[in-house]
Amino acid sequence: MVISEKEINHRNSQIIDYLNKNGLDGFIVTEPYNIFYLDFYHISTERPIIYFFHSSGETTLFVPSMEEVEAMKMKHVDILKVYFEFPGEKDVFQWIIQELKSIYPHLKNIVIDNAKERLFQKWSTEFDNLKVDDFIYQMRLIKSEEEVEYLKMAANYSDFIVDYGIKHCLPGKSELELLAEMEIATIKKMVQELNEIIYVPGGPAGGLIPSGERTILPHALPSSRIIQKGDTILFSCGANIKGYRTECERTCFVSEPDKLRKKAFKIMKDAQSLGISLMKPGNLCSDIDKQVLDFIRKRGYGDYIRHRTGHGKGLQEHEIPWVEIGDHTVLQKGMILSSEPGIYIEGLSGFRHSDTVLVTEKEPEVLTKYSKELEDLVIEV
Repeated sequence: MVISEKEINHRNSQIIDYLNKNGLDGFIVTEPYNIFYLDFYHISTERPIIYFFHSSGETTLFVPSMEEVEAMKMKHVDILKVYFEFPGEKDVFQWIIQELKSIYPHLKNIVIDNAKERLFQKWSTEFDNLKVDDFIYQMRLIKSEEEVEYLKMAANYSDFIVDYGIKHCLPGKSELELLAEMEIATIKKMVQELNEIIYVPGGPAGGLIPSGERTILPHALPSSRIIQKGDTILFSCGANIKGYRTECERTCFVSEPDKLRKKAFKIMKDAQSLGISLMKPGNLCSDIDKQVLDFIRKRGYGDYIRHRTGHGKGLQEHEIPWVEIGDHTVLQKGMILSSEPGIYIEGLSGFRHSDTVLVTEKEPEVLTKYSKELEDLVIEV
C-alpha cells in the first residue's frame, strides 16, 4: 500500500456515496492516473486495467496476468479478475463486461471516468444507461493533508535538482550529460532519505534543460547540444513523492546576460509573481490567466507569449484545473497549481520560471523555494 489506509478508505467511500446519492449502480474506472489515485500503481500499456466500484461498496479489479502478483496485495479489492493477455483470443473488453454482468446481473445505470469513442459505443449497448463522469477527476482537484505533505516533500527534491544543475552547469557539457548527472544525484539523495520510492511515468526526478537558442521552445526535449558561455539555460525540473509531482523551473545565464535578456527576464519574473499572488480562494483560473498575460502584453511582449499561465499539479505533470482563459474553475483551498508564464523571443532566448503553489485560506503558499533573483541565476564561468 502506497497511500495510507485512512486516505484510501476515504476516497473509496466518496465514490460509493456518490453512486448511491445519484442512483447509480457502478463506476468503471479506466484512466491510469485515477487508478493510481485508488492506490494501484502500474505501468500503463495497451493491456487494460479496469477498477469497478459497485454501489453496494464492493470493488472488482481486472488486470492482465503480468500484474496479478501486485494486484493481490490490494487490500481494498474484494474481487480480482485476471486475463492472460491482450488482445486475447476472446476480446478482453467484452470479457470484462461479461464478467461484470455475471457478478452483478442487475447493472443498469453505470458511469465511466474516461473512454475512447469506439469503446464507449461498444459498452453503451451493454447497459441501459452509460455516461462519462468526471467525479474522480473532481475529487483529485482538492488535495488532502496527506497529499499536500507528499507534494511539499517532492518540492524539496525539485529545488535540489535545480540547485544541482546550476552548480554543475559548465560550458563544454551537453544538455543530456548535465541532465543525467542531475537525475542521478537527486535519485541518490532520495534513495538515502526515503523509505520507499514509487517509480511512476517520468521517473522519481528529471526534467528538460534546453540551452541557447533552444530555450525558445517551451518543451524542448533534452539534446546533445553543448552548453556554451553566453547561453541562456532553462532548468525545467521536478520530482515526485509517491507519485505526486511538483515542478521548479528557473531561467539561468551562463555568464552575465545583456540588457535585452535582463529586461525580458524581469518582465517574466514579475508576471510569474503576479500569477502566484492571484492564486487565492474565489479567484477564477480564467481571470488569473488574463491578468498575467495582459501584464506581459502591456509591456510590449505579447507577441512572445506561447502558452497559458499554469495548470494543476498532483499525480499528473499537467492536470486540471487549467490556469487559462477558457477554464472558469473557481479556486478553492487545497488546490495545487503551477505559475509559469513565459516569454520566448526568437533570436534571443526563452524566459520562464515556474513554482508549485498551494492555495490556502489566506496567502498562496509557494512549495518550491529556489531563488528567482537574477544575481542567483548567473552562472559564473
